[in-house]
Amino acid sequence: MTDRTPLPGKKYKFSINIFVLLMVLVIAVQGTYLGYVVGMLTTLEKRFGFSSEKSGWLLSLYDIGHTMAILLIGYIGSHYHLPRITGIGVILSSLSMFMLALPVLFYGTADYTHEQLLQKKEAYAMEMNCDVNGRREISSQGEDCWREHKEHTNAFIILAFGQLFAGIFAAPFNTIAYVYIDSNVKQKRESPFLLGLLTSMYAFGPALGFLLSSILNGVYTTLGDAPDHIGTHDEHWIGAWWMGFLLCGTAYLLLAIPFFFFPRTYKHPDSFHLMLEHSRPEVSPEDRLTFKENIELFLREFPMVLKKLLTNKVYITMVIAWMFGSYLIGGYQTYLPKFIETQYGRSASMADIYSGIISVGAIAVSTALGGWILSRYNIAPRSSIICLLMSWVVILVSYIIGMNLGCSQPKVEGLSYVDYADRWHFYHHQEREQECLAYCNCESILKFDGVTVNGQNFYSPCHAGCTDYDVFSNTWSNCQCVYGNAVEKGLTHPECDIFFAYLAVMMIGLFLGNLFFMVTMMIVLRSVFDEEKVIALSLASFITNLFGFIPAPVIYGFFIDLCCILWNRQCPNERGNCVLYDNDKFTKMFHGVNSFFQIFAIIFAAICYWLSKSVKLPEEMPMVEFPESREREYRDEDEE
Repeated sequence: MTDRTPLPGKKYKFSINIFVLLMVLVIAVQGTYLGYVVGMLTTLEKRFGFSSEKSGWLLSLYDIGHTMAILLIGYIGSHYHLPRITGIGVILSSLSMFMLALPVLFYGTADYTHEQLLQKKEAYAMEMNCDVNGRREISSQGEDCWREHKEHTNAFIILAFGQLFAGIFAAPFNTIAYVYIDSNVKQKRESPFLLGLLTSMYAFGPALGFLLSSILNGVYTTLGDAPDHIGTHDEHWIGAWWMGFLLCGTAYLLLAIPFFFFPRTYKHPDSFHLMLEHSRPEVSPEDRLTFKENIELFLREFPMVLKKLLTNKVYITMVIAWMFGSYLIGGYQTYLPKFIETQYGRSASMADIYSGIISVGAIAVSTALGGWILSRYNIAPRSSIICLLMSWVVILVSYIIGMNLGCSQPKVEGLSYVDYADRWHFYHHQEREQECLAYCNCESILKFDGVTVNGQNFYSPCHAGCTDYDVFSNTWSNCQCVYGNAVEKGLTHPECDIFFAYLAVMMIGLFLGNLFFMVTMMIVLRSVFDEEKVIALSLASFITNLFGFIPAPVIYGFFIDLCCILWNRQCPNERGNCVLYDNDKFTKMFHGVNSFFQIFAIIFAAICYWLSKSVKLPEEMPMVEFPESREREYRDEDEE
């Protein structure tokens, strides 16, 4: 017996339940970080002059890094001490969090001094007013473009590598840690509940991240007083974006320590895992493979392992169903804050809060509850697939209902729909046809800066005929198109009382629809033998990331951009970001794309059920057909 083999009745400092608790906390921190990055994107864009395209890449790099590492970690990790590998991953994840905060050391917390802010506001007034004297300096916009393309390139590189490393180092969290729990619970029926508890944290964590971003966006980046006359709604306000990364990094570091005190396995010496160890020839320390040799072995053996998994029909069909089901998180949940903000006229912070409510109230709670139901009633694998199918049909129905619960977009003066061209038209370069704008020279205004008064919206202060701007109160007055009155910044949305009906429909639909999402992982683990679980789960995560989470933001972003009717052109010859959507088209496109992927998830889950009826899962194999090395483990479990 080797020194790694636990003796019968041996007591351990930490039980498997403590491991589960630690992983719940680790995944909660991971989810908090993922939600926090999304909540802080606008602040990072303002602080470092990132374009929306660069921000999108920052989000994708996490999934790219995770996908790059997950197969290698899954294969090599199965040959080593799983809790310690998880602990190393947690420590390295903390370092990636600290790396994400590094730009604050190199470039400082704030971008402008008080005097510089006043100068920028004076330049803004010259750029956006009704320029009756023709003194507008169009070159100021060119300077902003030059700054956007050049300033803080190094900061973007640091953040990009931080995101990439965060994805790589998180690879053990939802692969080998899951397998360690599934392989070491006393009874298999406990596994769905425990794994469901962990998975629910991926929905609960982002809600904490949205909350943390809302709090820290209200704290000025220097952690002191902001410059005079700069409020949280001012475009020059920068929240304490770096604090969240430091908090997540510190939490990771504290949670990492206990992982190094867990045993390699909790199984009795007669269990399969230890019999497998004993069946292997004793290897002296000098004959053990180095890390490089393990990599070479991986490259030689992996094609055969891959072929075996890909020809496992039950396994691969459930993985594909899981992949399409992941678009709920990768697509719907990612763009839900934008949908709520643009569709129902909620502020960005409130949109984040409502999205967090759906994440916690629907997805997180239902996933954990569904895992408990699977464990409590010991639902068989095939019956659980039927439960999954019914719950996914509920999600599809909620998407279809959601298509009809939208609001109208704000009306902007000069913006009209052209029926014969099936497009929206803005009177850009034809402003002089409006009497109040005849001498304002508004055709040189590229940047959107919406203003409103009495429900009437304008593209910019110039398009409202405004001539006077107060740099201290941040208000425009003497606006000729509204009879000389003052205007407020922003847009007035039409009244729409349907938002809470939409919130209720989606919360109920997603709650019922996610009750049995854990079935996807349960079938993946039950359709393979024990020694294949780590690589099987790693391959499933790899496929889900590569064809689900990574392309989802790009696909949804593409279709959402098709709904845009007014673009904010920051620079000449560039489209910029969208400032106004065709809400009816947005509602139908957003939920239609979700419905499309949900239908395919249902189809492949149904195929998996149909195929599972004609094959025997490993746990259903009679002892006569079962490999001898596994026979004793399953007999022991039956006796329990």
